[in-house]
Amino acid sequence: MNEMRLTYYPGCTLDSTAREINDGLKQVCQYLDIDLQEIDDWNCCGSSSVHAVRPQLAVSLAARNLFKAQHTGRDLMVMCAGCTNRLRTAAHHLRTDPTTRRVNAQILGDSLDDDMNVHHLLDLVPHRLQQKPWNDALQRPLQKLRYVPYYGCQLAMPPELRHHPRLYGSLENVMDWLGAAECTWSYTAKCCGAFLSVARPDIVVPMVTDIMDQARAAGAECIVTACAMCQLNLELRSAEPQNRLPVFSIVELLAYGLGSTDWPTWFKRHLVDPLPLFEKRVL
Repeated sequence: MNEMRLTYYPGCTLDSTAREINDGLKQVCQYLDIDLQEIDDWNCCGSSSVHAVRPQLAVSLAARNLFKAQHTGRDLMVMCAGCTNRLRTAAHHLRTDPTTRRVNAQILGDSLDDDMNVHHLLDLVPHRLQQKPWNDALQRPLQKLRYVPYYGCQLAMPPELRHHPRLYGSLENVMDWLGAAECTWSYTAKCCGAFLSVARPDIVVPMVTDIMDQARAAGAECIVTACAMCQLNLELRSAEPQNRLPVFSIVELLAYGLGSTDWPTWFKRHLVDPLPLFEKRVL
């Protein structure tokens, strides 16, 4: 199969507190022959705080990245769930709202055409793994590791983005390819509290504790997510620290399965040590 060539937007989280996910993503893409060209001089996408108080500024922050990506002639790939939401929402407004289009043309001197798509990793990888030569590339299976998939609310796209393909099922497809065993639960897209974790932990702690309790009740040994913020909140904000489950990024596990040797370094950055579970069930 031909090489897939994409522009890449890491975003603030994967460039700082979640660098291990950024490293793992690049390794996964290398294994799967996906060439990533990072956007030069990218900026924050606007995140939660900006679009809550200055929606037009949030669009402009995201638009600057979109315009830069557009001029590479490649589609754009994003891993962060929040960044995916903000960039896709901005692209939608730039293409459908004349006022947004005019304001950003004045500010940034550019406009967005209809050719460039904004992809999340999970848009691409499940299909990639089903095709030769990657369908038999698994080097280290997860030995029926019991998990629950957790997408979080940022990947549960708002109605205005309904034309984008839904990501539900993609985590499960990748984990099935890795040899893990899914546990059924109803909290796949329940919010973890997101950025309220900093300002209002009193609100977030009961939310996270409930999620963790439900994962245990489902029979899971761990939680697998595609969102770095969800991973942090779930590991940090449970009211029952002795009963917390390890929380993995799908990127960590996929890179492990494809042959990466860096996973012990990534595991050391977890707030809930996943190594005892891995040694017991996988290694």
